Amino acid sequence: MGATGIALLVGCAGVQGVVRSKGSPASGTELPVETGAREVVHTAQGGKTYGIRLAVKGLVRASEDALDGVRLEGDLKGKIPHYLTFEVTNTGKKKIPYAYEVFRNLALTGTDWMPGAQVNGIASSPCEDSAPDALAPGDSYTSCGTYMVSKGVGVMAVTHTAGGGFISPADQVASWPVDGGLAAASKEMAAQGDTIAVRWDAGEEKGGILELPATLKSVRKGSPADLAGAELDEDQRDRIPYFVTITYRNTGKADLYPGQASSVRVLTEGAQQIGGAPTFAFDGLEIATCPSGATGEMAPPGGRLTQCTVHLLADGDAPAAVGFENADEGELTGWRTHVS
Repeated sequence: MGATGIALLVGCAGVQGVVRSKGSPASGTELPVETGAREVVHTAQGGKTYGIRLAVKGLVRASEDALDGVRLEGDLKGKIPHYLTFEVTNTGKKKIPYAYEVFRNLALTGTDWMPGAQVNGIASSPCEDSAPDALAPGDSYTSCGTYMVSKGVGVMAVTHTAGGGFISPADQVASWPVDGGLAAASKEMAAQGDTIAVRWDAGEEKGGILELPATLKSVRKGSPADLAGAELDEDQRDRIPYFVTITYRNTGKADLYPGQASSVRVLTEGAQQIGGAPTFAFDGLEIATCPSGATGEMAPPGGRLTQCTVHLLADGDAPAAVGFENADEGELTGWRTHVS
């Protein structure tokens, strides 16, 4: 989409789709993304899976004036288009229907740890898409997808996930990092062991939104055997548990309910945000190194509570940081971390 073009750009943050347009990549800045092929699993609509080889070919960030004269809808206003060129090869023995849907499982994660919005419905675009409706065994195609990223935010990585992704644990994560992206994403974060303020909604009767001093105590790697006593879905059994322990101090005037687990995220090297749950959510499982922070363990005003959450990661991915999703902002505060 050139700066001189007039187009209607329709979409919203989080929309996944396929850009079905013609043209050539717009002028802009070529980002230093790792290229090369990965063997991954494509999940089609209906849940059928297909083996593919996926290669990133290039990533361009458009200039800030690239959308001058373009009417942007909703949360896309003020965001910058990024154009990802990738190649897909069918490595299996069956034809892949709707092969252009591979784009749905690709994400572009910013240095704010948020995914760029995949955009469809572009009336004019410089991003060429040549994806076929179906892909025969051994055949390949090269395509281009458009992502909208907030102004002033860099790019951390291109990621493909299978069987989940982002907040939900994935069975498989393949990533193509942008040089310097991970360092930029964690640069402003505190060190593990530091105390920072997080914003927690305690409820109107308990004082509303409170700023709680929070300290990341530890991040420990477990094994699937640690959760052997819990009733898990089949796709959860092979994932690797990580145990995150955080202490909070109650700055409010009423007892503090220990519900902070829902706001804790493990931020991974594969550019994922992985939510977690206290151990009591795993059928009351007791893990000595991971106190549950069970309901009922309220912290009085001025008191402290310690809570450990369990986060399930795909084999091959690993924590890079721990984040807390602040109430009323949706932004992450967090810590760089080392795993013990």
